[in-house]
Amino acid sequence: MRYVVFSRESCPYCHSAIELLEERDEQVKIVSFDDDQLEILQEVKSAYEWGTVPMIFEVNDNAQIKFIGGYTDLVSHFEED
Repeated sequence: MRYVVFSRESCPYCHSAIELLEERDEQVKIVSFDDDQLEILQEVKSAYEWGTVPMIFEVNDNAQIKFIGGYTDLVSHFEED
């Protein structure tokens, strides 16, 4: 399993999500959006009807992608394991 995190540098929940994934020794790809890329980020958030970052995705070995949600959703996701 690997994870993709869409984040912003100024987002404390993004940092917490990344730290949690790294503590669990999960494979993680971070996609950080700069101020000049906010329109792109907004389009992605709109596509998932999601209002904030982080946006965390799980990618399994068959390349199937599951949208987990934000930081608290990630915590819940791991508690379900």
